[in-house]
Amino acid sequence: MASPRPHRPARVHYGVLIFLVAFAGFLVFLSSYYLLPALRVFLEAEESGDKRGVHAISATSSLLLAVLMVILITGLILTFRIGRFFFPRKTPPRTQTKYVDAWSESAKRMETPPPGE
Repeated sequence: MASPRPHRPARVHYGVLIFLVAFAGFLVFLSSYYLLPALRVFLEAEESGDKRGVHAISATSSLLLAVLMVILITGLILTFRIGRFFFPRKTPPRTQTKYVDAWSESAKRMETPPPGE
């Protein structure tokens, strides 16, 4: 039995997959070059009792986390095109279908025979 809906290509899935792989790569890069060294410095500052250093590292890491979350949420919104649910495109008004009587239409097209026949 054939499905009533035609097959649609899954382009959205590829876009999401590419975005998530790129974001994961960016997150690994960021973790290895900033977050892990910052964690090491944070633990050293906490161990030595440096309150100012602990607060500075915490503030910088919180700001970085906020920026990452904004990038992730914005990227997902753009990838899924969520705006189409909130701001749909204007569609022209629907037209009313005119139903014509088939018998009257065929009577209009029928040739009348000559009066002598």
